[in-house]
Amino acid sequence: MNRGRHTSASSGTFYRDLIMMLVGILLVGAAVFLLLYLFAGNPDADAESATSSSTSGPTTTASRPATSTTVAPTSTTTTGPATSTTTTVPVRAPAEVRVVVLNSIGLAGAAGRMTQLLADAGYQTQQAGDYEPEQDPSRIWYRDGFAPEANAMLDFLPAALVEPLADPTLEAGSDVVVVLGTGYQE
Repeated sequence: MNRGRHTSASSGTFYRDLIMMLVGILLVGAAVFLLLYLFAGNPDADAESATSSSTSGPTTTASRPATSTTVAPTSTTTTGPATSTTTTVPVRAPAEVRVVVLNSIGLAGAAGRMTQLLADAGYQTQQAGDYEPEQDPSRIWYRDGFAPEANAMLDFLPAALVEPLADPTLEAGSDVVVVLGTGYQE
């Protein structure tokens, strides 16, 4: 019988070649997975380090509720369940807060009218005045320890920025300095 060039002399070599090809495919696949595993890192080690991370410093955030400031919970992640605590810092009564209102936009009488609004709300107000340069937007500056009270004043100036007082000599007798800026509307 006349066989073609591509047919083998015995059928055993066909199966041997098939097995060699399958073993080669398996070895190449195993090598690819091994390389992916090495380059991607050890996922088991990443999971272990995530559950046994070191304790970071506490994070505090002040929110602006009507009567108190809440400090965000501090949590520590360990291999057990997370724990958290919440601390509420009381806000001083308006009668305990000295406020001065300054006008940086040149709107005649605006600082005086805001001062009257705050006085009607029970704050200790001081003589209104002017401030330069013009602020954009309005600012509520507070002295150390008066951040919760300054945040409570956002009820009167919702678009204002609440910031620590950078110049301690500014309006020395006040706890909170309100500066009316651009965008202020009565």
